[in-house]
Amino acid sequence: MAAFFVHDLKNAASTLNLMLQNLPVHFADPAFREDALRGIAKSVAHINHLVGRLGLLRPELKIQPAESDLNDVVTNAIVGLENGPGAVLLKDLQPLPRITLDREQMLKVVTNLVLNATEAISGRGEVRIATSQNNGWAVLTVADNGCGMTPEFLNRSLFRPFQTTKKNGLGIGMFQSKMIVEAHGGRITAESEPGKGTVFRIFLPVRKSFQ
Repeated sequence: MAAFFVHDLKNAASTLNLMLQNLPVHFADPAFREDALRGIAKSVAHINHLVGRLGLLRPELKIQPAESDLNDVVTNAIVGLENGPGAVLLKDLQPLPRITLDREQMLKVVTNLVLNATEAISGRGEVRIATSQNNGWAVLTVADNGCGMTPEFLNRSLFRPFQTTKKNGLGIGMFQSKMIVEAHGGRITAESEPGKGTVFRIFLPVRKSFQ
């Protein structure tokens, strides 16, 4: 990860340095000044983008747990998404006992899973969001019938930072989601098949003591 950032930042610095070297020579040329300003702005935006991504990766994640209703968290996470174009959201939220969780952090997880599922669907498709209880676990399932993932990506890259199948993706969402779920004493699993869709399941303990 360090090597990635060093390489990318070095390239950005080299680009800026080259433009600064050429600026005194071609400063009188309006076209060059315009290009230089555009290039500087692009490089600065890229550096800020890198810094922003790095800021999402913290050595530890501190949560603020409180007794909450997982179904209520799910309902709030998908507000505004149900009637949008593209994927149809189908809910099957079963009665659950109140569990201890950080509401804000879990909202991030649910939102990320649902958005990923809708983005995986080309045209019309379905995203199914369900909750259930199984052997002391509250289970959240988010399933889609979209493009799916290859076995190689699923096994080697899915939960690693900066690994993504999206053209403009950051590769942060699933890494962060896994951190949040595990900080709650839970686990997240994924099943996928190219062309048939993906199923994510989150297991959260019904009873869990946090320090």
